[in-house]
Amino acid sequence: MFTILEKILLITFLSSAISFFLYHLYVRLSIVFKGKGSFAFDHLLLRLKRLFDEVLLHKKVISKQRTIVGFLHLFVMYGFIFFGLITLNHFLIPFDIKLFSPSFKLNYFYFVGLPWAILCLIGILGLAYRRFFIKPKFLGEKSKTSAVVTLFIFLLMITYLYDEFHLWNSLLQYKVNWWLHSFVIGSFLFLIPKSKHMHLVLSPFNIFLKPFDNPDHAPVPIDLEASEEELDNLLLDLSRLSKNQALDIFTCVECGRCTEVCPANRGGGILNPKYHFILDLKNPMLENQDVNVVDKINVEAGWECTTCQACTEVCPVGNQVEKADEIRSFQVLSTGDVPQEYQKLLMNLQETGNTEGKNSSEILKELPEYTAEKEIVLWLGCFAKHAMDPNFVKSVRNFTKILDSASISYGVLSNEQCSGDPANKLGDKLTYQLLMDQNVEALKGVKKVVSMCPHCVVNLQKEYRKYHEINYEVKHHTQMIAELLEDNRININPGSLEKVTYHDPCNLSRTLNETEAPRKLLKASAPNYFELEEHGKETLCCGAGGALWWKKDTGEGRTHLLRAEQVIQSKTDTVVTGCNFCYGMMNQGIGPLTPSDQEKIQVKDIADIVAENLSN
Repeated sequence: MFTILEKILLITFLSSAISFFLYHLYVRLSIVFKGKGSFAFDHLLLRLKRLFDEVLLHKKVISKQRTIVGFLHLFVMYGFIFFGLITLNHFLIPFDIKLFSPSFKLNYFYFVGLPWAILCLIGILGLAYRRFFIKPKFLGEKSKTSAVVTLFIFLLMITYLYDEFHLWNSLLQYKVNWWLHSFVIGSFLFLIPKSKHMHLVLSPFNIFLKPFDNPDHAPVPIDLEASEEELDNLLLDLSRLSKNQALDIFTCVECGRCTEVCPANRGGGILNPKYHFILDLKNPMLENQDVNVVDKINVEAGWECTTCQACTEVCPVGNQVEKADEIRSFQVLSTGDVPQEYQKLLMNLQETGNTEGKNSSEILKELPEYTAEKEIVLWLGCFAKHAMDPNFVKSVRNFTKILDSASISYGVLSNEQCSGDPANKLGDKLTYQLLMDQNVEALKGVKKVVSMCPHCVVNLQKEYRKYHEINYEVKHHTQMIAELLEDNRININPGSLEKVTYHDPCNLSRTLNETEAPRKLLKASAPNYFELEEHGKETLCCGAGGALWWKKDTGEGRTHLLRAEQVIQSKTDTVVTGCNFCYGMMNQGIGPLTPSDQEKIQVKDIADIVAENLSN
């Protein structure tokens, strides 16, 4: 049926397409493997489960983001998977090799090929309608590549059905249809490496290899006694991406979800994570055949980032999007460029060990000092220790009331320094390391630490482990109170009659993966509890993250007002949170923004609402 010339043409065409695809895949992977660090293969079963959930089931998109779009994409993906055997059989036909028996081929068509061809058509046409007619803002400009892919997939399904239903009337018609089908399949191999559709190949690996920590920024250990050459190499290393970050760049599907959820972008800032943290780095990596591209990140955009990790949480292909840590560290350590609004903050940390430049603390004086026989260290953090919101001091007292009610012995460290979170987030790794080393020394011999500040918990529990061996246990106060309730060491009488909602702090929900403990306490305390539209791991940042608490006046930017506006629009009586910075931002935003005809909304910490409803 097929001539020798046709067979030679087919082999030449497929060999060229496969070679082109493999070459460009090799180029990208060779760049990826120049990245810092190594890929992790720990927790293999968890990685396989994540791969199954996010790739094969599309759970992340279908259940959490866009159900209809998720199913449409799923139809297309499974169409390609089930057409694997069909494609292999298709290219064996010219060589008179039959992969299927006639009965198997017929059954496969009716029970697999036909239904999935129809579903694949529905999927690709639905996605094309969304892309070219609905035109979601964050997808960006019309894509010629997407149009070509839509046409290709449509032609693949149509030519397949045309052949299986034997709609051809002559050998010529059959061959025209066969060659068209073959051309489209081969053309995909030329198209995929040069477009966003590389995610078809890379995203399963990216999701499998994705770090479990969010974020997963590499430590920057600075040894001041190291040689000049070693320090120079450390600074040069700041411009390089890790292997995971480099793989992210080539895996991006360009859906724009990261930008859509970014609080800085939503607040009118210039930060566009899709471009500034991902796509703007792709061409420089390909041009230089290397990962030294941190200096290509827009510096102004990098300073706008709240480091809330919403972009990473929402990415459907496993990218850890945020790279504010990398560009800020590069700017501060390599170029010595620190924005003026942060210079006093960093000077305070260096000279006094706290963000406010204070030499004393009123709340520190009234709390018992930690001694070895006490059960926990109560870590105050700069916010509570120096009354950055005077109202929050009452929340600290309410937490100690709960501890007293449960007969938990506690004490504070008189030599507690700032955990270093602001310095770490601003890229001043030297100041961060000095504060961290002092705190690790102060915590020697301590078994358990509890803090009301998620920022402090993240550093004491996760960030310090990148530099030191940590032997103490760290808990957030909502976790501690929830355990006391579960162990019947405290009793809560649900007496709060007000309408109550909860704002999830980014560091608690996304970085510490804690969303249940606060809700357990709220449901026990407030019968009229309800959720905000964006809650749990999909929470909206209050605007204080990334050390932006010290830069709330951002000109036309409104990042620090977005969440307060949502709370006001919810018509709640009380908003409860589990973070001192969120508490402060709510107090600063809700009051001025609340309409004159609306009742004032109360701002409370979890400790406040539990203490108010203790029954013992």
